[in-house]
Amino acid sequence: MVGLRDFSIKNKLVLMQVITAVTVLGLCFAAFVITDIRGYKERKIASTISFAQVIGTNSISAIQFLDNEAARKILLDLQNVESDVVNTSIIDNRGNVFASFSRPGQQKYRFLPPFKDKAVIRDGYLFVYKNIDDNQGLPLATVCLKVELTQLEAIKAQKFEIATILLFVGVALAFLIAYLNQRYISRPLLSLVNVMKQIRESNDYSRHVTVAGKDEISKLSAEFNNLMDEVAKSHQKKDEFIGIASHELKTPLTSVKLYLETLAKMKHEPLVHTFILKSKEGVKKLHNLILDLLDVSKIESGQLQLNHKELAIDELVDECIQDAQMSTTTHTITKIGGASGVITLGDRDRLEQVLINLISNAIKYSPAGTHIFVETTKTPAEVKVTVRDEGIGIADTEHKKIFGRFYRAKDSNAVISGFGLGLYICSQIIKRHGGKIGVDSEEGKGSTFYFTLPLPS
Repeated sequence: MVGLRDFSIKNKLVLMQVITAVTVLGLCFAAFVITDIRGYKERKIASTISFAQVIGTNSISAIQFLDNEAARKILLDLQNVESDVVNTSIIDNRGNVFASFSRPGQQKYRFLPPFKDKAVIRDGYLFVYKNIDDNQGLPLATVCLKVELTQLEAIKAQKFEIATILLFVGVALAFLIAYLNQRYISRPLLSLVNVMKQIRESNDYSRHVTVAGKDEISKLSAEFNNLMDEVAKSHQKKDEFIGIASHELKTPLTSVKLYLETLAKMKHEPLVHTFILKSKEGVKKLHNLILDLLDVSKIESGQLQLNHKELAIDELVDECIQDAQMSTTTHTITKIGGASGVITLGDRDRLEQVLINLISNAIKYSPAGTHIFVETTKTPAEVKVTVRDEGIGIADTEHKKIFGRFYRAKDSNAVISGFGLGLYICSQIIKRHGGKIGVDSEEGKGSTFYFTLPLPS
């Protein structure tokens, strides 16, 4: 079930203004129709009472002389003047009908007591009772009228028709005005949302929202820009710290690495030799991490230099597979197809870094004993290198996120080490080569990472 909260602000604004317009117009039209109908009823009652008064005045002599025919003739003559009168009766003070008249085609109507001055609308008719007094003020009779209200129904129909037409016109104008007006509110908000989305996808905190005006949304946009400036400054300081720390750590770590390699060549007791080898492995991991941090620092500062030269992509793939296979005994790396003779321009060392990283990830995130397939294909415009594994796979929602800095798939094994920098560095290297990098994967069905490089024209 769709609730009001599921509507966009744009639709909410339009809906609220249309509902407000409908409510206001509806109340105005209701007051207009009710007032008009009430006014008609009051005028009709007043005119009918006056008509009954005329009948009574003209009938005094006929009643006093008991001239029924004269009284009936008066009723007939005056009924021709007021065509809405259906039935007319003069009831004497004993409650008997002295004279009566019914419009042709209408049945006689018997007026019921009490016979006193009153006017009431019932069953679509107006009933009027008017007492007749003689010259001394003594009651003689009562004039009773039954009057049709056909004109009232016509007035109702006309007023409702006018009100309905005006209501539709008002709603249409309200919708148009609301649609034009909402853009001044929803457009800045949508612009803010788009910029936030771009920042999230690109990690570019220098993006700002255009601020126009001094309303609340403009203030929100201005504060957002200030926040992004602060984030950018903090981000810059963090990158500077990472760069400085990586440089400072690299020199002593290199010395430690050399000392351990020298110690490893000497003869030691088996336990001591094992400790030295374990230390070498730890230093190697730390050294690789520092190199990644240095690469990130270079990328963020725009100092990542690429040495573009001609290279045979097929030979590079063969060398990377050979090096990776030598470092693992738990997985079999197989080459599929090939692009023999394909020459492209690129930085050999950096492209080797990308391919080794993809193969290492395939080994890291797939069970022992499985196969890893590396395939190279060529089109007229580009060459494509694909690394496919039989591992744990990656959820669809994370396909774009895994190429971000410090991001690791949520479902990856917590035992697997890494800071989530490798794929980010790979994506930046391929991007600077003018290529594309991506992944096709399903959870539990393995992953296929690929990158493309443009061929010289």
